[in-house]
Amino acid sequence: MKVNFRLTRGYATQAFHEEMDFPLAYSIVTHHKVEDFERLLRAIYAPQNVYCVHVDTKAQATVAAAIANIASCFPNVFMVSQPVKVVYAGWTRVQADLNCMSDLLNVSTEWKYFINLCGQDFPMKTNLEMVRDLKALDGANSIQFEPIPQNQKRKVETTWALMNGHIQSTGKARGPAPFDLSVLKGSAYIIACRGYINSVLTDSRIHELIEWCKDAYSPDEILWATSQQMPGVPGSMSATSHVYHGISIARLVLWTGEGKCHGNFVRGVCVFAVADLPWILSHHHLFANKFDVESDSVAVFCLEEYLREKRLAEIESDGK
Repeated sequence: MKVNFRLTRGYATQAFHEEMDFPLAYSIVTHHKVEDFERLLRAIYAPQNVYCVHVDTKAQATVAAAIANIASCFPNVFMVSQPVKVVYAGWTRVQADLNCMSDLLNVSTEWKYFINLCGQDFPMKTNLEMVRDLKALDGANSIQFEPIPQNQKRKVETTWALMNGHIQSTGKARGPAPFDLSVLKGSAYIIACRGYINSVLTDSRIHELIEWCKDAYSPDEILWATSQQMPGVPGSMSATSHVYHGISIARLVLWTGEGKCHGNFVRGVCVFAVADLPWILSHHHLFANKFDVESDSVAVFCLEEYLREKRLAEIESDGK
């Protein structure tokens, strides 16, 4: 049954030597929409990569079971060992990725780069294209960062806590960041070299920053961006000063006010429609967010076909 699922759904079974020599590690955090998750997994699946799947503990039991059953069909896809209840803008969103990072380091010593996703992301490039883009980073991370806008500094300067199921401000002032770091803002979604992920879990300086971030609003938008300043952290700004990291290739998002969305906005993010595809494919990112087959299945289907045609062209080119 497991082999039949992989074959009937068209999962990749082979890879080029270039891909085999450069495996990737993924963390996928999700809590609903099983079909979106399965289409994402199929689009990014390669036999040499490893995939950690985190299903929110508050997800419906049927959703968790369905995703676990899908993961069980693959030797290199596994459920996170310690799932958590993810709260929007809270620390547990970071903890979910940290738990997957730890598991991914334990299950494989081979992978080169880490990419974290949510269940409604979708790739804009084939695995081979991603490998070549990541090789071009030459060991650097691709993590978005920018100074915190003045109108958002309250999110960092005061403490936040879980109250009645939501993150709310306590009104209490927070102390300065450790080591006189300038607090930066970025995306929760990153591309990071293996050395950086190992440092996140073992470097006492980053651990201190982690503790400081825990009572901030959306610590996932602070931790990765701010840790990039630390001297000696693999792939960081100081380690790879020849690479500009401010604009990340990790993820393309269309926020309210940034352009026309042909789909609809959810929490300020465009859920793409098929008419958004030309705009999406004009960008250089590896992934785009958000997609929802219930909102516009054609958008996902067209991207699937686009990537399939590119993969076939890669195979044909390799055979010449």
